[in-house]
Amino acid sequence: MKILAIALLCVWVRGAVAQEERAIDNFAGVGVRAMGMGGAFVGVADDFTAMYWNPAGLAQMQQREVQVSFLRNSRANDSIFNGTPGRSELTNTRFGSLGFVYPYPVYRGSLVLAAGLTRIKDFDWNLNLKGDDQGLAANHALQHEGELALAGVSAAIDVSPAVSLGATLGLVSGEDEAVSEFDWADLEDVFDEQRFRARDTFTDEYKWTPYAVLGAMLRTPRDEPRYRLGATFSTGGTHKIRYVFRGSSSDEGYNSVEYDDGTVQEFPDEEWSNTYELALPFEFGVGASAAALPGLTLAGSLHLAEWSQSEYKGADDYGLRADTSFETQYRDVLRYHFGVEYQVPVVALDLRAGYFVDPVPFIGPRDPGSDDPPIRIEEDRRFITLGAGILIDEAMQIDIAWVRGAFKQVEEYSSELSDNVLSEDYAINRLVVGVGYNF
Repeated sequence: MKILAIALLCVWVRGAVAQEERAIDNFAGVGVRAMGMGGAFVGVADDFTAMYWNPAGLAQMQQREVQVSFLRNSRANDSIFNGTPGRSELTNTRFGSLGFVYPYPVYRGSLVLAAGLTRIKDFDWNLNLKGDDQGLAANHALQHEGELALAGVSAAIDVSPAVSLGATLGLVSGEDEAVSEFDWADLEDVFDEQRFRARDTFTDEYKWTPYAVLGAMLRTPRDEPRYRLGATFSTGGTHKIRYVFRGSSSDEGYNSVEYDDGTVQEFPDEEWSNTYELALPFEFGVGASAAALPGLTLAGSLHLAEWSQSEYKGADDYGLRADTSFETQYRDVLRYHFGVEYQVPVVALDLRAGYFVDPVPFIGPRDPGSDDPPIRIEEDRRFITLGAGILIDEAMQIDIAWVRGAFKQVEEYSSELSDNVLSEDYAINRLVVGVGYNF
């Protein structure tokens, strides 16, 4: 019986622990107004979140501003593993951003300073796998929860009546909690063992890493511009990642084995920790916006990331990390955004909508040394967004945005026991609420 269960553990663990680097990809969406417009903000960038989207846009701001936001995340993954369906859900509420903008008085042009903290990457991920093998009912749950956040300062200046330059300098840090739980039950009472359980966890700490965004914006005319064009350059940085792994100390890999007579054999956990470094590539963005009609703004942007150029600095002595082949397992992606904002006449109400496509960069296979085919992306990540904002007493701004996305992928891989097919169908919902005060 143990031989069978050990083999099963190998089948499931292979797809469970061979996950991609979380710091790559995982765009979180920054700013309530920006995400209401589908993230098409490089060519708009006229609130605090310009420190992330395009710091040159801060030069447009003429009032001091304090802004705070929170968000509600919800993810559902309907999976099918070798014909057996499973479902996993993950929901949480998180801090979004907190920032302050200060236009410094100057004789001519504009000089604007900003400082704050904003969440820039979302590590959340979940998967449930179910199956049946030789009388054992298997139920496996995988989950990641975490984020990367940017704490920084920004400055923007007009270098001519139509051109602004800006920069953000900051530090990025974060944490990821990953839990993998395995459960096998002998529902048909075929074996002496009734249930096998295994559980392991990874806690990843992303140390403070320098981060910079350089931006430029062309706008015409300077005051109440009709057309704006923006461009950005962002450093990826070299992340120092310290992980702590906790898992069973037994040779079979189980935390507990429950027998038919009611006895339970338990095994203590062991812990390993190590540190490795991950260097990420530069990212580039361009965007434009236009006042097509009085009160109506149209916007679009493109973001390029060459994830295949990522690389490790050093190795992991335990062989648990730092084994990704970026050139073969990742693809470079172009993320694109479209958005619209309409200022309702008479009332201080803004209505927003948007759409963006965020291609999945990890294409596998998870074992770069295998003959398994790449992951098949049947539907890339596509999102629709809606938003609204209202100005109260010409001082307080309340904004809300809803983001809805989905994607599908199919993964095929071989094990010692069988050929396996895993399909995943994701649905993602985010609700973002923010309050700003202008003075």
